[in-house]
Amino acid sequence: MFAGGSWRGALGLILGGLLLAGCAARLDWRDDLAQLGSDERSCLLLLSSIDASVAEADVADAAAARVDGFPYLRINRFLASFRHDLHSPEAFEDWVWRLRDLDAEARGVEISNLPAEKRLAIARRFAEPDLAGAANACGDRLVRHELLNGSAPPREALLSAAEAPSHYRTSARVMGLYPLTGIGIAIGYAHWQGKHLDTFALDYSDTLNHADTPLRRYVPALDDAPEAEAVAEIVRSAPRSPLGIPELDDAALMQLAEHFAPVFDIETRSRDDRPGTPYWRAGAHGVLPAVDVERPLAHVRLAYTRFDGAVLPQIVYTIWFPARPRPHALDLLGGRIDGVVWRITLGENGEPLIHDSIHACGCYHMFFPVPPVRRVAVPADEDIREEPLVPAQAPRLAPGQRLHVSLAAGSHYVTNLGVDEGELPMSRRYALRPVTQPPEYGTRSLELPNGERRSLFDSSGIVPHSERLERFLLWPAGIKSPGAMRQWGTHATAFVGRRHFDDPYLFEQAFER
Repeated sequence: MFAGGSWRGALGLILGGLLLAGCAARLDWRDDLAQLGSDERSCLLLLSSIDASVAEADVADAAAARVDGFPYLRINRFLASFRHDLHSPEAFEDWVWRLRDLDAEARGVEISNLPAEKRLAIARRFAEPDLAGAANACGDRLVRHELLNGSAPPREALLSAAEAPSHYRTSARVMGLYPLTGIGIAIGYAHWQGKHLDTFALDYSDTLNHADTPLRRYVPALDDAPEAEAVAEIVRSAPRSPLGIPELDDAALMQLAEHFAPVFDIETRSRDDRPGTPYWRAGAHGVLPAVDVERPLAHVRLAYTRFDGAVLPQIVYTIWFPARPRPHALDLLGGRIDGVVWRITLGENGEPLIHDSIHACGCYHMFFPVPPVRRVAVPADEDIREEPLVPAQAPRLAPGQRLHVSLAAGSHYVTNLGVDEGELPMSRRYALRPVTQPPEYGTRSLELPNGERRSLFDSSGIVPHSERLERFLLWPAGIKSPGAMRQWGTHATAFVGRRHFDDPYLFEQAFER
């Protein structure tokens, strides 16, 4: 398959490469590699070589997890939820190709972020100038050869291995005496609620009028936003895959994103309260993550949840700030880079069912259901675990209205949401950009000052240099570096209990309509 020579007789090299890539744990169904065709063996060696270089350079992408024994697949919590629901060949094939798509996207990111000398060394070794293209062609080939040929062993191995990792560390909870320290954390969380949620009782106009800091309004930069009925029809008429997933391309995503994009009314005390575009800047001791506030931007992604037996689309907006400023040296919560994530879950009719939000650390998770959707009792209501927090209901919008979200200065806490027909003298427009767009892939491959590329996130999904002092108090909760900014797919959102922002059953467990 590769120019520059076949790889017949290279069984030892292949096995060595697979071991380097961490894929040898589940090779029992692939125990006779010598019987593979030379193209398939070459493909496994190419993928293992890339994975070894990615690991050595520490540029692995954490958005989706690798699947043990299948170096051409990756998985997230949403797709992992289907592994017991694959009751037809069509459903299994749909699922496998979606796992393949996750790997294809991640490989594009990782290869882009490889140091040039490593990338060129692999390209020369395999005589493949388009390394990402060759790797993904190999992934497609191996899917067809190993998983879509009707053979039971690889399918059974995949179903066994296809699990998304928890972002809670049980070992840390054990060492941190979590059953005891969790009580203190729960008391602290209750104190935060009592101190910061009273603003949701105000009318939205009162929230703006009573702000003691100047407000800046950020309005989505749109020339001609689609009408409500046209947007609803996009969702209603979207074809469904064999898994029941609405098929929405980037054009459809952006139409939905433009229609539902909120207005952000932000108390602005300093430049740290101005949203912008993340980038890497040169620092005295190396590069540092930064945010260009002259380019206000919201990154947009399509996600899915499972609710009432249906798969529903979600539009996710992420805005970034240069910092959460620290008012004093012992402040636990401040630090470099801050972010707010706003998510809208749409019903089958294309209308919002639930809004929810976190900071990019996974903290401060709040839900805002749209009537008649309502919160129902959950087991966490009866103990110290963090229950799904509903400070207010979201308004049902009339035609032409847009949801407004207010954020506090410094902390960037969501303080209220509603509708405001007035104007603020200090208003700016913010752009919408899909996270699937290369070469940045959102923030997963940003240009460095030297021309190389690096993700905003490290291989564990954390923004470097965004750590907070609270990590020294909250580590017994089992979350790595509590308070640090995180990549999509890695957000643990409860310090007491366990909850992930991308849990596909998150809403079904706590809401009904």
